[in-house]
Amino acid sequence: MARTHTVRTAASRGFTITELLVAIGIIVLLIGILLPALGKVLQRAKATQTASTMQEFAKACDAFQQEFGYYPGLVPEDILANDPKITGTENAILHLCGGGIDQNDPLYANPPGGSSGWTEITFGSGANQFKIKVNPSRVGTGPRIAGQEYAPFFAPKASELTPTTGQVAQSGAPASLVLPDLLDAWGQPVIYLRSMREVGPLVGNGTAGQYSLSPTLGYVMSSPGAEESDIVGLGDLGKDQAPSLFRSAANVDATLAQIIRNPAFGKRDEPLNGTPAGRYVLISAGPDGVYYSKFDGLGTPSAPKTDIVSTTGNPAGPEIVSKYDDVRVFGGG
Repeated sequence: MARTHTVRTAASRGFTITELLVAIGIIVLLIGILLPALGKVLQRAKATQTASTMQEFAKACDAFQQEFGYYPGLVPEDILANDPKITGTENAILHLCGGGIDQNDPLYANPPGGSSGWTEITFGSGANQFKIKVNPSRVGTGPRIAGQEYAPFFAPKASELTPTTGQVAQSGAPASLVLPDLLDAWGQPVIYLRSMREVGPLVGNGTAGQYSLSPTLGYVMSSPGAEESDIVGLGDLGKDQAPSLFRSAANVDATLAQIIRNPAFGKRDEPLNGTPAGRYVLISAGPDGVYYSKFDGLGTPSAPKTDIVSTTGNPAGPEIVSKYDDVRVFGGG
């Protein structure tokens, strides 16, 4: 009997070069579509995290005020405004978390834990002179107020309370002193300003205005190569603050007033006569890392905006502030 053999051939083959290129092209296209969306989601998450950190700090400030009748700041705000050897934020942290004592403390001559590690800072002169001693290693142990020990009012994550890079030391500040700052989710320091008084121009110098820009100078004056050769820009983002409206605007006092005023009160182009939105304000520079950059809001690299006060430069009035990516939190009545 004749045997019949059936031979099967499996025609198996791989992808062609054309098919591989098409597949790669589709993947690249999808990545190009998804990455911007993922980036926006990440930035929104960081903005939410930053707002949460600032709100927790604000709650600590409110709790402090309920306990002592004033908002935190170891150095009186009018004295700090005229001699900002530390920032307003650092001043508040020393009151909320500890690490500093003022000249009126019974233990001022012999600070807690011994004199080692404590640095004295003198603000002002003459009748306006005010002295404190600070010890960064004791931040977080709780403040001493009116001669009594208290538990910390603010207990942040380690990543939220750490010294920032690129800060510009003000005249007379101890060169070796490094105090922790409140950082946002982008690693940039958060500004804290509290009012000095309840009457007068909304922003001005230490003898007239309700608020002063001076306690922000350590942050907003940061620029690569400025003041010190090792400064490379502010914070984890290493940002040059030269584009900040706090430096580039023609009238910085009126500009800050426009940012911190209550938009429901006062004339659009007279922010200095306006009403503050709170007795203190917290400001994060947002994802661009620059405090109210002239390229943000209605400004662009080709047409920067430096006037948010006058009706010609800013017809929208104080509502323009909401166009910026900066994050604000107000507190107090």
